[in-house]
Amino acid sequence: MGGKRIVGVDVAKAWLDLAVAGTGTCERVANTAEAVGAWLDRENPALVAFEPTGGYERVLRDALRERGIVFARVHPNDVIAFRKSRGIRAKTDRIDAHLIAAFAAEELERRGPHLVVLGDETLRELAARRRQLVESLQAERCRLDLARANGVRASLTLLIDALRHSLDAIEAELAAHIASDPELARLSALLQTIKGIGPITAMTLLADLPELGRLNGKEIAALVGLAPQTRQSGKARYRERTGYGRPAVRRALFNAARSVVHRESAFKTFYERLVTSNKRPGKVALTALMRKLLVTANAVARDRQPWKHA
Repeated sequence: MGGKRIVGVDVAKAWLDLAVAGTGTCERVANTAEAVGAWLDRENPALVAFEPTGGYERVLRDALRERGIVFARVHPNDVIAFRKSRGIRAKTDRIDAHLIAAFAAEELERRGPHLVVLGDETLRELAARRRQLVESLQAERCRLDLARANGVRASLTLLIDALRHSLDAIEAELAAHIASDPELARLSALLQTIKGIGPITAMTLLADLPELGRLNGKEIAALVGLAPQTRQSGKARYRERTGYGRPAVRRALFNAARSVVHRESAFKTFYERLVTSNKRPGKVALTALMRKLLVTANAVARDRQPWKHA
């Protein structure tokens, strides 16, 4: 970064610990817009790195966006590996802030800049709430199937009705939010030209994968967790696995893949070739199909053109 100030931040609910790389200094400020903004205006960093914390980092992120300060969201696994490489076992908020700062100064500089795409926060929040309601509804329905006592069944029925009503309201708000944005609405319609991708899968891609169309096929597959990871040691070669990434996106693509194998399309032909000609297990072939659906959606989003086999 050419000697510019690089800051690592450990994010908590009530405060932030901000460490400047190479200085040994660390300052704690309240996790409020006023306190964070004042610190950034005073220090004027060139790069700020922090771990995602499920929403507590929003104040910091919004302040950075307002000021046009470059920032990076680092994966916790990267920080853990960096901690082990340095032989650091102690763990405090201050130590974590310094580790993130050092990681940003050394590792991110070596890896080069990465595209940070924030996407639509309202859409992401609505999509997350929909998933919560769907999971709760499924759990209550399973309990109803096993319940025998009339009082328990009545309670579960009331709760299921309330959850169903809330789910309908969230889905209506999701549809209205997408329709209110011409670019989102157009992209949603384009994604749904792909066989197997319906409104829910398209919404999930738009909400949880704002990088769609901005990366190449290999990068988007790795980001979602659908790129096989090679595992080899000496002459031994182990089964390649997929994982990590964006679980909500993988879940949506899994349902889309299961649907598309029962309908005539290029995707069904691809799946059947893997199973019959290449003798791949069904689960492996389905994962490959999920990746193909994702790469196709990425191309459609990139080119802003309908699926050619529609």
